[in-house]
Amino acid sequence: MSFQIVQMIEGVIASVYADNIEDAAHRLGVTLVGIETRRNLRPCLQGQPKIWGFVGPCYGGTVAGIDVIRYEDANVYREVSQ
Repeated sequence: MSFQIVQMIEGVIASVYADNIEDAAHRLGVTLVGIETRRNLRPCLQGQPKIWGFVGPCYGGTVAGIDVIRYEDANVYREVSQ
């Protein structure tokens, strides 16, 4: 499993990929808050951590056969959802 954290930084969308969400959250200065408990989501999303102020966990597809769990901050979500 891999994680993608997408943020808007000075008007530019920036992505960070990581294998360890706890380390990535610490490096980026974001806060993990609980886990995803909804059972109507893809199994790979169930039990994944949530990030304060971010949309996600969302399914980000696969890379080399590995599921990618994606998180977007509110600014990125607004930008890509229009």
